[in-house]
Amino acid sequence: MGGATIPMNKEDYPLYLTEINGQLILERQVRHCLALEPTQFLFCVKAEDIKRFRVKETIVQIVPNALVIPIHSPTKGAVCTALLGTEHIENEEELLLLAVDDFIDNDIKAIIDNFRQNQCEAGVVSFTSVHPRYSFAKLDETGNVIEVSEKTPISKNALVSFYYFRRGQDFVTCAMNVIRKDNPVENAFYISQTLNEMILLQKKVGLYRIENDKFHSLKTEMQLAQYLADVKNLRESK
Repeated sequence: MGGATIPMNKEDYPLYLTEINGQLILERQVRHCLALEPTQFLFCVKAEDIKRFRVKETIVQIVPNALVIPIHSPTKGAVCTALLGTEHIENEEELLLLAVDDFIDNDIKAIIDNFRQNQCEAGVVSFTSVHPRYSFAKLDETGNVIEVSEKTPISKNALVSFYYFRRGQDFVTCAMNVIRKDNPVENAFYISQTLNEMILLQKKVGLYRIENDKFHSLKTEMQLAQYLADVKNLRESK
């Protein structure tokens, strides 16, 4: 596959440990974030992966001062998983929540700078799709987010698993509100739902558009195979 490898052995490594041109998907996501000069990296990882695949040791080799939070049992969605790191979230510091298996080719710093310049209190990244696997944002006439839905297309503004909050405390407050209201989507609580709570609090939620070919979701073997094929084709075309 043109230098890209997929682990296909009996150990069945998680997809985020796939090597692409000598670099793990996990590693690529981290390297992409370094331009932001973050003060802290928090990783919520299945305890089984930590034990079986030495994921903590792998992460520390990439980010020596990273905090790795084990997930000992299934949570009720990404909101609950993220809240496992609550004690490490600084109330007045910026917070960026990412899924390790969703990444974008765009300059992350440029995106965050855009949210800062527009005085957004939260921000999301969108591409064009109506597939119901995604979350979606509806915009007002100024381009700000006024509603978000999970698994229900209310626009063509599908969202990447990329959530910016100007204050960590805002995320924690809104996440707790989502759980308190107990209105899960397909029996799970999603990060996207916290944005509706932000909007209810009259917080400004911005949206940054990217081209579809800049977004890569690697949640399934099929998506990974397609991405590897794209990487190979791009290399051969040069």
